[in-house]
Amino acid sequence: MIRNGEFYLIHDMRKRGMNVTQIAEEMGRDRKTIRKWLNEQEPRRYQRTVRKPCKLDAYKDYIRERMEEGCLNATVLFEEIQERGYTGGSTMVREFMKPLRPVVIQKATVRFETPPGYQAQVDWGKFVVEWAGASKRLYAFVKVLGHSRMLYLEFTEDEKLDTLMGCHLRAMQYFGGRTEVILYDNMKTVVTGVDSEGHPVWNERFSRFAAHHGFLLKRCRPYRARTKGKVENGISYVRKNFWPRVRTFTGLDDLNRQARRWMDQVANSRVHGTTQCVPSERWLHEGLKAINLTPFAEVERHPRKVSSDSMVSYDSCRYSVPHRYVGQTVDVQDQKNGRITIYSADQLVADHPKSFTKREMVIDRSHFEGLTASGQHKVPTPMPKLAPRSAPEVLERDLTVYEQFLDEAVTLQ
Repeated sequence: MIRNGEFYLIHDMRKRGMNVTQIAEEMGRDRKTIRKWLNEQEPRRYQRTVRKPCKLDAYKDYIRERMEEGCLNATVLFEEIQERGYTGGSTMVREFMKPLRPVVIQKATVRFETPPGYQAQVDWGKFVVEWAGASKRLYAFVKVLGHSRMLYLEFTEDEKLDTLMGCHLRAMQYFGGRTEVILYDNMKTVVTGVDSEGHPVWNERFSRFAAHHGFLLKRCRPYRARTKGKVENGISYVRKNFWPRVRTFTGLDDLNRQARRWMDQVANSRVHGTTQCVPSERWLHEGLKAINLTPFAEVERHPRKVSSDSMVSYDSCRYSVPHRYVGQTVDVQDQKNGRITIYSADQLVADHPKSFTKREMVIDRSHFEGLTASGQHKVPTPMPKLAPRSAPEVLERDLTVYEQFLDEAVTLQ
């Protein structure tokens, strides 16, 4: 469209004797356009059209952000914004992404792609929940395999070293093996500092854990978070895709069950935005190394003697163990992910959901099978609780009853 300033220039050139071709060359316009505007006596006034709101408007910033993160798959982004309430069609999403895709690709740096089975990346994310009427912080352990982008997620009570080691072990079990290297940021439980030459000083106990399980430690380059972008994108994906799905949960054990279902059905079954492959399918080519099945000896465990009713005490709660361990000493391990495991000479003998209610008894009935019939032991029964009751009702009698009682008393005398 020719602006009003150009309209007056065109007519001025015409008055000075220039023909349509000369004006078109001077203005860089098509001759038909020049001829059209020369036939107009006054410039057309711009009429602003009121733009109707688009269903996609509320989600455009999210799409741009995800594209900047490397997700250029319109189907994936369409499904993600559907989960956030988008009611429009996929064509609108594709049309919006089409002109942005070349710009994003041009701006993108070359990503470091790892060969199969070589590297995984680990980091923590923090989440806040309402817990027993108060705000409570939970921690999300996220591990991503560099080649396949297979993701493991586990929520815990804290980020302590024993918790971190337990998460590593369960992640390796989930993946079915280990990588040669694991990349970390400056986790205090992993990197205790740097030496005079700037090399990382690794936590001694965690280094022994890594050596025991056969993987090397590598630190993310300082101020170069892009070197561990896979796991950071994983945490962002958890925050944006899994967390909005969580409505309620009964405890950490339940939350981690929901996380496992999401991993299997969504995170590792989708088409990954960067690789354009399904992580669980690409995982088949990872070629992970076998896990060391010998337990790491330096894991924190709490020795407890099994009582006569086949129970052990931990953190003001009681947990059952099989009756054959009565009188023996077993080791209780708090996984800090909502599970309590109990061992006898490194053999797992009991696995319970962790109770956060003081003095609660957590019982697995199978631990007492065969005892009740023989009369050797009795399955412990939780202590009865006094239930609140309403005010007592006043008993009403006819007055003749009291006269009868009085007559009987006189007779007895």
